[in-house]
Amino acid sequence: MAEFADSLARLPVLGVGVSLSLGTQPDPVTLSQRPGGPDFVEYAGAVDVSVYRKQIETLQKHSIPMLYHPSCLNLCGPWPNPPHWLAQVNQHVQHVQSAWLAQDVSVCFTGDVPGYSIDLGYFVPPILTQASLTEAIERVGEVRAAVDAPLLLEPAPVTCQVGEMSIFSWLTQLAQATDCGLLLDAGHVVSHQLAQGKSRTQLTHGLDDIDWDRVVEVHVAGGIIESHPEHSDRAYYLDAHDLPVLDETWMVFRHILEHAKHLKAVCFECESADVATILWMLGQVRERVIAGTAHQALKAHVLEKSQGTQP
Repeated sequence: MAEFADSLARLPVLGVGVSLSLGTQPDPVTLSQRPGGPDFVEYAGAVDVSVYRKQIETLQKHSIPMLYHPSCLNLCGPWPNPPHWLAQVNQHVQHVQSAWLAQDVSVCFTGDVPGYSIDLGYFVPPILTQASLTEAIERVGEVRAAVDAPLLLEPAPVTCQVGEMSIFSWLTQLAQATDCGLLLDAGHVVSHQLAQGKSRTQLTHGLDDIDWDRVVEVHVAGGIIESHPEHSDRAYYLDAHDLPVLDETWMVFRHILEHAKHLKAVCFECESADVATILWMLGQVRERVIAGTAHQALKAHVLEKSQGTQP
C-alpha cells in the first residue's frame, strides 16, 4: 500500500467530467468550453494517439485534462498483452498526460493479435475464482510494468456471475496484489449486486470488501433494470448512457461518495445524450458531490467550479 499511497497523494483532483468519444457528437471539445461544462474529458478509442491529434491539441490548448480509458487491454484471462501493444498504450497516456490509466477488468481480445472489447461484442468479465485471480495478477502486472502511470481497475458490468467469490473481494485482492487503484462505476456495482441476487433495496449491502482507500474515480451513467424472463424475483442491469440515471444507481453513487475518502474524479458517462441534457446532468452530479463527498479537497474543487458558472 505504501507505493500506491505515495502516488495517490500526487494525483490531481480533477472534479466532475464527462466520458465521451473524441471526434463524434456530442463533441467533448466544444462541450468543455461551455459554461458549466466538464472539468475533464475521459475517452476510450484507438490505441494510436495520432487518430485524435486535432481534438487533443484543442483540449490541451484550453487546459482541459484528459483521461485515457481504453478497452484494449487484457486485465484478466490467459492471453498476454503483447509488448508492442503496451508500448502504444503508454505512448498514448504520456502524450495526453493522462493522470492515470483506467479500464474495466475484462478480456478484450483472444489469441496473439491484440484488439478491442468491441470486437468481442461486449466486455468479457472474469470468472470469480482464485485461479482467475492469479491470471489477472499476471495480466495487470504486464500493464503496470509497461505503462508509466497509476492503473485503476474497474469492475465490468455483468448480467450474471460465474464463480464463487464476491466481485468486490476479488477486485480488492487484485488491486492490493498489484498495488493498483480502483474505479467504481455505480451502475456496474448495481449490476453485480443484482447478479448476486440482491434486491433493489439491498444494493449497498456487502460493499465492505471494497478497499475504499484505493478508490480514485467514480462513474455515474444512465441504465435500465430488466426483469428476468424466467425468474420474476430476479433482475439484471444494462448500461444505457442515453437514458436517465436510475434511482438505484444514485443510491450506490451516494454510498461511494460517503466512503471514498480519497476520491479525485467523478465522471458522467453520456455518449449519445444531447448537450442540454449533459450540461444539466453535470449540475446535478456536482450538487450531489458537494452534498455527499467525504473528500474535502474534491468538494472544494467542485464548489469553486459551480460558483464560477453561476450567472
